[in-house]
Amino acid sequence: MIRTILRPLFLLHLLAGNATAAFLPSPADRGAAKQHRGPTSATSLNAGLLPEIVESPRTLVQRGMRSFRDGDVPSSLSYFDRADAAVPDGSLRPFLWQRGISYYYLDMFREGSDQFRLDVSVNPLDVEEIVWDVACLARMGGGEFP
Repeated sequence: MIRTILRPLFLLHLLAGNATAAFLPSPADRGAAKQHRGPTSATSLNAGLLPEIVESPRTLVQRGMRSFRDGDVPSSLSYFDRADAAVPDGSLRPFLWQRGISYYYLDMFREGSDQFRLDVSVNPLDVEEIVWDVACLARMGGGEFP
């Protein structure tokens, strides 16, 4: 029943997907410069002539949203995790509400609840994340549900 109720809310998130990138801190805002790393075995064909470009957190989030829309929820979670790891100071983590939705659809309700609560800690007026947190708590069962 909860999935039926929350699915329209999630669709609104998906429809706003391109606008979401505008709410993520840009690399310039976080003071992060684009980073390059040397060639790896996967790039050995270029014999080290060209550096491998590291994907930006914004690109990783966009790919995660695209993967989710394409029905590949496990890949979406992987992209969101990589975006989080790409910002070592953790400043992106509270803004990864999309990862919370992936957690929910992967039946990882504790992780989803934690992600939504983190989002609400920086954006307390975002009622939708509160609803998603309650949905996660309801699916977990136990004594934490209000």
